[in-house]
Amino acid sequence: MDNQAFLSKIKELNKQANVKEWAKYILSNDSKEIDFPLQSISFALGKLLDANIYIVNAEGNLLGYYERHRVNTQRVRNLIENRSFPYNYIQRLAGVEDTARDIKIDDNLTVFPVEKRANYPEALTTIVPVILSEDRMGTLIVGRIQEELDEVDSLLLEHAASMIGLEIALEYGKEEVESEQQISGADLAMSTLSNTEVKALRGVFKQMGEDVTETILTTSEIADKINVTRSIVVNALRKLVSASIIEQRSMGMKGTYIKVLNPLFVERLLAEES
Repeated sequence: MDNQAFLSKIKELNKQANVKEWAKYILSNDSKEIDFPLQSISFALGKLLDANIYIVNAEGNLLGYYERHRVNTQRVRNLIENRSFPYNYIQRLAGVEDTARDIKIDDNLTVFPVEKRANYPEALTTIVPVILSEDRMGTLIVGRIQEELDEVDSLLLEHAASMIGLEIALEYGKEEVESEQQISGADLAMSTLSNTEVKALRGVFKQMGEDVTETILTTSEIADKINVTRSIVVNALRKLVSASIIEQRSMGMKGTYIKVLNPLFVERLLAEES
């Protein structure tokens, strides 16, 4: 193996992933999808390997991608836009326990659209399981038009899979912290409310409607509907602002703008009524 070539590619991968040079590519292609957590690694790998790159987690959610070759159909582009690969394909990926290199296009593990098989008969797919501490975190998928991976490229992918595993673990950690913060915030807010204020807030969120996270409403109308004073509604909303449950601002004659920041609180508030 050419150790110098390997080290050079590792250095370039780390550089591009850290400084996010992929942003230039995103902006030059007028893409709005700039918030994928693993987009920088996808971009760096795609450039280094002259390949299409897709990173999915264990649930099949797309965490990053780079299309070096414009081979996808509208069907596949829709999947990318929705950030989710088909369930059947994800199940097949889960069955790949070790790196599978240079899979041909007629195999059901190919990442290339079936509609394009005649156009790219020599296209090859490589599947790299992303494993961290014996847990399957996701899968790295590499699509090349014709050239097989060499030893340096294969080692580069294994290194990238380790980076990806750590990034996914960090994302999961952030989600757990945010969830715990929402739970504690909901508990705290509930403990500060009187029975009348709870009644008032239920009226507010029922008025907003199910799954609605922001709206403009009139507090006096809410108060009249549930037979409480307007001051009770206003005070209850102020408590939620203080607890970072909602964002609120006056819209003048239009009413009050409300945006829910902690949907868990709303779920708990309405569930306790039933």
